[in-house]
Amino acid sequence: MFSRYSASACRGICTMGRKKSPQFDKRLTKKVSQLRANGDGPYSVCFFNNKGGVGKTSLVANLGAQLALNCGAKVLIVDADPQCNLTQYVLTDDEFIDAYSDDSKIESIYSIIHPLSIGRGYSHNLPVKKTQNFGFDVVLGDPRLALKEDLLAQDWRDARSGGTRGLRTTFVFSDLIKKAENYDFVFFDMGPSLGAINRSVLLAANFFIVPMSIDIFSLWAIKNISEALKIWGRDLSNGLKLAEDPKELEAFSHESRLKFLGYVTQQHKERTEKGSARIVEAYSAINEKIPDEVRNHLSDLMLPRKKLSAHLGDIKHLASLAPKSQTLHSPMINVSASGSYTSMRKQAREIYTAISDNFLNSILGG
Repeated sequence: MFSRYSASACRGICTMGRKKSPQFDKRLTKKVSQLRANGDGPYSVCFFNNKGGVGKTSLVANLGAQLALNCGAKVLIVDADPQCNLTQYVLTDDEFIDAYSDDSKIESIYSIIHPLSIGRGYSHNLPVKKTQNFGFDVVLGDPRLALKEDLLAQDWRDARSGGTRGLRTTFVFSDLIKKAENYDFVFFDMGPSLGAINRSVLLAANFFIVPMSIDIFSLWAIKNISEALKIWGRDLSNGLKLAEDPKELEAFSHESRLKFLGYVTQQHKERTEKGSARIVEAYSAINEKIPDEVRNHLSDLMLPRKKLSAHLGDIKHLASLAPKSQTLHSPMINVSASGSYTSMRKQAREIYTAISDNFLNSILGG
């Protein structure tokens, strides 16, 4: 069943019942402890691309599992996509049926935004559910979230002119992050659009990561994201300057603080030639363009780096491991299966250990 936590009751909630995988990594755990000691948490991270089919949900879930199970992190993932793919992935079949069998009792992301839409203000509680296999907590997705797109769009117009109601609606996810104060990380899985829901999520967060497939449309998406974020940040800044009642918004009245943390590429299936895998030439050419596109369009949003690359990692095509992971509702690093899955599971652990390392280094500043 669900747990509803007040902001003061969240302490330590992710440590209960957490399993450590055999690949528990003390080196990465130390980096999580460094971030925790900084006192700047929770670190809120959006996984966003307005192009679909880039492995976004899989990345969010498996990186979250790696950090929770192997690095000792307290992780909350918010399913902010009305398609609810993440929720279906991380809940067992029985948990899923139990959670959604009675729509009058569903505790989900809809429970957070609905009270605001009917004039009751922000929800007092954070409806979280523990996952059985992934080690993190989740705010479940809800198809009804799509019904609130118009609310967020209408109130955005009010927010841009300084209206208190509009700004409070825009900051609904800022309030969610504030209530998650005792987590180390709050991740948002998001739908592939530049709509009002995603705008509110992005304006609330510290960082965003762009999952990418190696194709021409992903290159175009980088430019789209850059242009949208510049417009939204400018409009929010203007709205805050015109705010009718600044004291009403003291907890949230910040200009957009969003920074680009990096990108993760999803590798296409390799072809085999004379016993060795090779990258198809066309994909290789596109892959080589990505760093320049990122620098050209997202440099203003990048964190100051030492010698760090914006490329956080490359997710290799792991054949049937991904669908097996989905069927078992288990992270790829812990899929219980024999035969060829043993080798693929090892590769998944190597991939997500590397991405976790780069992710933590980027936040720490190298």
